[in-house]
Amino acid sequence: MDKSTRLGPAPWRPSGETDQSPAERVLAALAEQVRPITTADLVGVLGLHANTVRAHLQDLVGAGLVAMETVPPVGRGRPAHRYRITDEGRAAPRVSDPTFTEYRGLTTAFATYLASRSADPSEESRQIGRAWGAQLAAAQPRTTASPQTDSPSSGPSSQDAASIDLVVRLLARLGFTPVSPEQTEAVADEGIALRTCPLLELAEEMPHVICQVHQGLVEGALDQYGSGSTEVELRAFSEPGACRLHLRDGQGTGRS
Repeated sequence: MDKSTRLGPAPWRPSGETDQSPAERVLAALAEQVRPITTADLVGVLGLHANTVRAHLQDLVGAGLVAMETVPPVGRGRPAHRYRITDEGRAAPRVSDPTFTEYRGLTTAFATYLASRSADPSEESRQIGRAWGAQLAAAQPRTTASPQTDSPSSGPSSQDAASIDLVVRLLARLGFTPVSPEQTEAVADEGIALRTCPLLELAEEMPHVICQVHQGLVEGALDQYGSGSTEVELRAFSEPGACRLHLRDGQGTGRS
């Protein structure tokens, strides 16, 4: 069929970053980071001029939406600064992420269906999550991974570390507020805290469905990024204020 005469409406496409101001883009990029990052890191992620990023960081720090910390210099030179989003920054209104909006609607619909109709809702939910996680990972550019500290020889490979970082960024986009320790060895032991849940009420009502979707999502995204040997354990409602996500290799070595 001639595409110029196709019936029906045109496919919907998200409006993208053009709807966001530079300051919103800086804040959104910081919201996806697990650790504080430098101005140079942000420039690499956003593609904005360094002076533009610095100016907006100053404004965001002044507004209490971003916190700045000083890093002691290595050798001669001035101390560097790293930045992280604050709780106030996470709560600040931003342009809705279409991934997040789609996630809420679809998950609510099929979770309700599976809970009432499926013979094994937990396993089916996990498989659906895996398929969806792989799809989201395939659509997420691999160049957006945030910087990582050097891992010890017993830790994950550089590719695995980058894959895990991309998955964490995806979880941030979906509204989980992932937080992990800054030190590599502490991360392996403590895992990643998921401080918020975009479907908390539904997860409390049907954890055997919703929490399995979340675990499957992480598994599918890791598979897509080439880290299929990583074992995923989501400890739902395991502590005050968070669920806990652990990522380990097949031999039991911590990866998250």
